[in-house]
Amino acid sequence: MSAFAVAIPASNFLRQRMAGLSGVARSVILADLEQAERIYVIAADPITPDWQRSFAVRQRPMPDVEIVSALDKIPAAHRDAVVVLPENRLLNRSGIAGLRRGRAAEDLVRDEHYHAADAPGRVTWQILQASMKPGEGWFGRNINRPISFRMSAILLRWNISPNAITWFTFALAILMTVMLAQGGYIWLALGGALYQAVSVIDCVDGDIARVTYQTSRAGAVMDTAFDMLANLGFVFGVMLGVVRTYGAQHLQVAFALVAVAAICMAVMTLLVRLGPGRGSFDVLRAALSRKLAGRPQLQSAVLTFEKVFKRDFYALFAASLCVLGLAWLVPQLGLLGVCIWLGAIMWCAPTIIADKTGELLPSHIKAME
Repeated sequence: MSAFAVAIPASNFLRQRMAGLSGVARSVILADLEQAERIYVIAADPITPDWQRSFAVRQRPMPDVEIVSALDKIPAAHRDAVVVLPENRLLNRSGIAGLRRGRAAEDLVRDEHYHAADAPGRVTWQILQASMKPGEGWFGRNINRPISFRMSAILLRWNISPNAITWFTFALAILMTVMLAQGGYIWLALGGALYQAVSVIDCVDGDIARVTYQTSRAGAVMDTAFDMLANLGFVFGVMLGVVRTYGAQHLQVAFALVAVAAICMAVMTLLVRLGPGRGSFDVLRAALSRKLAGRPQLQSAVLTFEKVFKRDFYALFAASLCVLGLAWLVPQLGLLGVCIWLGAIMWCAPTIIADKTGELLPSHIKAME
């Protein structure tokens, strides 16, 4: 497709902050992702270049953005072919791509722009919902995300960075571990409830990073590392709390759970490094899908099982057991779960190691590149 230029009118609507960025900034970023040769911002008065933070975090070269006072101030070489974005609608990437292909702005369908132009808060909600990862489990999609999106919408108004949320979540995970380790029904219940809270809040940093285009490999690595530590902290805390509360007969199962969980995380980390060299544990799902490609019914069953029993499920389930006074069941059921996980990892290990080009990476990781 030939090179093109984009003109973004700095209208009152597009100057408003929606999901942490002004409409102008979001349009600049999306125009750059669509490989615009030149970007013009039409503004009669000074405008804050709030798109710069996104480019700095992603370590992406700044695009050639020029501020012009009016459309007719664009150089004649670009004026006839420039794609002019609408003033009263915020386009998403597919909307800008549609204009690039020659479609008229009034012909864009609903999934090519965000609606409710008179209500930036509603646009923010639409942007957050559109950021949900395709592989999100049922419990995450229907329980965790509706809560995390509301938290993200508030924090986006304060310009809180994703890394700040990651560190805050990690601090909560440490507190959770300490609480669980005290033993007794009250501490186990409070620690379990905090684990569910950590599971929800852990979504917020990713929400903010995706909708403000601040995703980076370093941020993804830190988030994955802290997720592992939080999960191990829960397992370790429950282990101590259960032994203190219910007796030493639970010690062997608890130690086995910690050991197998640590092995799973270490092996997955090694496989991701040896294979695509980057990314997250989500490559396991893609590897399972590839291994079972010749058996569609079994593939569908396994992937449905994997999608349902994600962290959002077992965090809620384990937290519920703690609150119900059944924390002693957590190590036993957890050991069964991590053994199944380890089996899947070992079965898919050759496939993950062979993926040197990153074909198994989830779409939100590929979008960083």
